[in-house]
Amino acid sequence: MHNKGSEVPTLLIVKALRFMLHTREHGFPHVTVYHGTPRNHEAFAKVRLDRVLVIESFGFHPKDLNIILLIVEQYRKEFLEAWNDWVESQG
Repeated sequence: MHNKGSEVPTLLIVKALRFMLHTREHGFPHVTVYHGTPRNHEAFAKVRLDRVLVIESFGFHPKDLNIILLIVEQYRKEFLEAWNDWVESQG
């Protein structure tokens, strides 16, 4: 599911949405979702994994954020496992 060895793992790509880990930004598990790429994106959102809650967003319509939350809920277990594996590997 994620790219071991890459600096910032991509967990999932759904259409133009890229779900990535940025573990150094916060102490709690979360994914950052980009519409586009991290360097060239139209919108982004940060979603906590422990509560499945949008904690920051820019450029997404509320309907899009609801879709993102549904996707995160669907892959929550895998995202949390990837988060824990990534944090442990960076130790």
